[in-house]
Amino acid sequence: MPSSSRFLVITSINPPTEAVLAYAERSDWTVVLVGDRKGPAGFIDDRIVFLDMRRQKSLGFEYFDHCPENHYARKNVGYLYALSCGAEVIAETDDDNFPLAEWGGVLDFAPAELRTIEDGRYFNVYREYTESEVWPRGFPLREVISARTAPTRVTREPARVAVWQELADDDPDVDAIFRLTRGGKVCFKGTDRLILQRGTYCPFNSQNTFWNRQAYAALFLPGTVSMRYCDILRGYVAQKLFWREGLRLGFGPATVRQLRNQHDLMRDFAEEVTMYREVESVVKVLEATEPGGTMGESLVTLYQALASSGLVSEAEVTATKAWHADFRRLALGL
Repeated sequence: MPSSSRFLVITSINPPTEAVLAYAERSDWTVVLVGDRKGPAGFIDDRIVFLDMRRQKSLGFEYFDHCPENHYARKNVGYLYALSCGAEVIAETDDDNFPLAEWGGVLDFAPAELRTIEDGRYFNVYREYTESEVWPRGFPLREVISARTAPTRVTREPARVAVWQELADDDPDVDAIFRLTRGGKVCFKGTDRLILQRGTYCPFNSQNTFWNRQAYAALFLPGTVSMRYCDILRGYVAQKLFWREGLRLGFGPATVRQLRNQHDLMRDFAEEVTMYREVESVVKVLEATEPGGTMGESLVTLYQALASSGLVSEAEVTATKAWHADFRRLALGL
């Protein structure tokens, strides 16, 4: 049985890395490692819940048959498993993000007062934590320069936080263009937290992210786009869903160090090209679509709208419906 109601979901094809084992030492979290067709081949550590392909299938989720193999979207099965165990908080990270002492501490999803930023359509949150010019993966490239000096409206307000996106030091989540043309370590400064007001987007990822139970319906990772794009697309869709419920996206200081696995940066770039070209079109579709119903039903509606605009495939809509069916069944305790 899981040792905690707080779940950390990681997907990997490798045996537990040093980082994964460091999370496993945290008795206040249940670590779920989701395998894939490539591995890992056997398992290993009683402190970790390991979901290999056979066990994933045995869980009986409708979504399993629509989940691509050897893809980051395999994490969706881990989310559903955590839901089936009654997870109060779901966190996610990767096997090369090493937790710092502050990781996974007190998570306040309903702060009485918090710095709140409103800045037009896009805001580069990284500029609040470093004086270096750095932008998060998925930030529209045409907005990078204008975001340097864009005026912001800052207030202090109470909030209902859907997700806390905390940062990563050393090799944070930036795109291949940044790494190819600038590179070098990035160390974020400051400990303040902030939230974005409704209507202001910033991409958020799946590498050091903590989800409020009220936002679980938006966890779904699309599986028909590249692995360098899927969590970014998920993040833009999720922000639209959050706003409908009065929820906000929050950012916090670096609580992990990324000891990045080896990557071919030109391959990363190739996998990000669709993201660079289409992310602004995605936002336009989201802004033009006003779904009704529950957050899960709205999730399906938004992916249908994206498919109608040629931004995702019909197969993605089918997968979204299957995932939502599993989510709804688990949420209702059926």
